Amino acid sequence: MSGSLRRGLRVLAALSGEPATASRVAESHGVSLSTAVRLLQVLVEEGFARRDESGRYHVGSQLLQVAYHVVASMDVREVAAPILRGLNTQTGQTVHLGYFENPTVLYVDKYAGRAPVQMYSQIGMPAPLHCTAMGKAVAASLPETERSALAASLDYAVSTDRTITNAEDYLRELETVRQQGYALNLGEHEAVISAVAVPIKQPDGRVQYAIDLAVPNVVVNEDELRAFIPQVLAAVTDIERALGY
Repeated sequence: MSGSLRRGLRVLAALSGEPATASRVAESHGVSLSTAVRLLQVLVEEGFARRDESGRYHVGSQLLQVAYHVVASMDVREVAAPILRGLNTQTGQTVHLGYFENPTVLYVDKYAGRAPVQMYSQIGMPAPLHCTAMGKAVAASLPETERSALAASLDYAVSTDRTITNAEDYLRELETVRQQGYALNLGEHEAVISAVAVPIKQPDGRVQYAIDLAVPNVVVNEDELRAFIPQVLAAVTDIERALGY
């Protein structure tokens, strides 16, 4: 029984990459044609595969539903935690996980850096969308119409002399973020703190979470902050992979 189950799982994994005929499945998995047909028929009966008019087998809707429920039930904070801890340990800088629900992004996890100067942030605290790297990272991921509506609705409270103060400049900044794949905050929210943030993209392109790495300007200059960008991007890739994205 375990042998048949193992063969069935391998066939299913192969179909997820490329549709195949029964003869192709038999050849690639080293089984007889009759065995391949039986395996495929069971998968079809259970909804994990379907056969098209040309005789090729594809992944069925039941597998997609199972995959969706597994991904949907994952606790992003729990999955991201070891990766964020690793980024914090490697860089020595403060790392956050943020949750976005338009028009607010909230810090839902934090790993403090080792520098004596720290960003004022707490779990559950909102991050302004117009002057934080986290806020810009999630806002830039919105569809164009939602992005424009958001930009028009913000009050652009001024925190420092670097804060963006109008919708036109904000939309221009978000377009830059979209093109480069990350957002920067160079002393725009707190004059002594800068940060880089990267959105965690779902398979459909939507964003509910992002991470950032925040540094004290008196210890880390802009060039040194930019040097951390590849590590932040890599951390997000690891999180997306762990989530099955």
